[in-house]
Amino acid sequence: MRPFIALAASLLCVSAALSAPVHAHPVADDPATAHFLANEAVLIEAGETKILFDPLFTNSYNTYPLVDPQTKAALMAGEAPFDGIDAVFVSHVHGDHFDAEEMNAYLAAHRDVILVAPFQARLDMRQAAGWSETFEARLRIMPFVAEPQALSLAGGAIEVTAVHIPHAGGAQRAHIQNMAYRVTLNTEATVMHLGDATPDTPIYDTHAAHFEARRTDRAFPPYWLIGRWGGNETRARLNADEITGIHLPMLAPSWLSQTGEDYFTAPGQTRGLHPHSDD
Repeated sequence: MRPFIALAASLLCVSAALSAPVHAHPVADDPATAHFLANEAVLIEAGETKILFDPLFTNSYNTYPLVDPQTKAALMAGEAPFDGIDAVFVSHVHGDHFDAEEMNAYLAAHRDVILVAPFQARLDMRQAAGWSETFEARLRIMPFVAEPQALSLAGGAIEVTAVHIPHAGGAQRAHIQNMAYRVTLNTEATVMHLGDATPDTPIYDTHAAHFEARRTDRAFPPYWLIGRWGGNETRARLNADEITGIHLPMLAPSWLSQTGEDYFTAPGQTRGLHPHSDD
């Protein structure tokens, strides 16, 4: 447990270093809530509808926090708040977002869960321990194409539009299929998760109609989008009322505290998805 204790201490230091978030809101009266696990792992719940983004990964690259073992055990066991998960979304196959063997184990343990993932995740899962051909019926695989793709899950309770946004890092990461998901739960709460999306703006201009098609209540961009664009431009480009940055390294960049923007900085933090007048 010592590595986790050190990690928790590092995250608490990060949290203390950041100024109070301007755009964070209480969740007590919000019908939908985001719960932070670590890195880009987020649980979204709206009533009885629940989804997970990038929850199962095993590689920190000595930079990014891992989901703590107790939380991961509860997730794998389906204990509250991870009971009744409807769908899991994977942004891309890097080890700080996705582990094929763990995903196979999760699908084996939770036979009603749908997995939405890029085709590269499916390839990895088929080669990993624990793969079963029975999983195929529950996979919703995103092809490596430019056009937005729409899905309806859980009898229409989950509406998804996904678009490929290249991974940050330029040409050396062009082979990685990174998906940006906009998901509406129960027609009342819309979130966006962008994986490791590039901050290069031309692709967002290309997909401007996609982002404008539906307003997002709260988007979860990687922190570098906010760093490159600033909060107002990030909200405008993503057509989002609120943003909460994710994917912070354990040693947060010094400029973060100067932004006045909201970030997830420690496991267990929550955000409501709707703007409120009771800040």
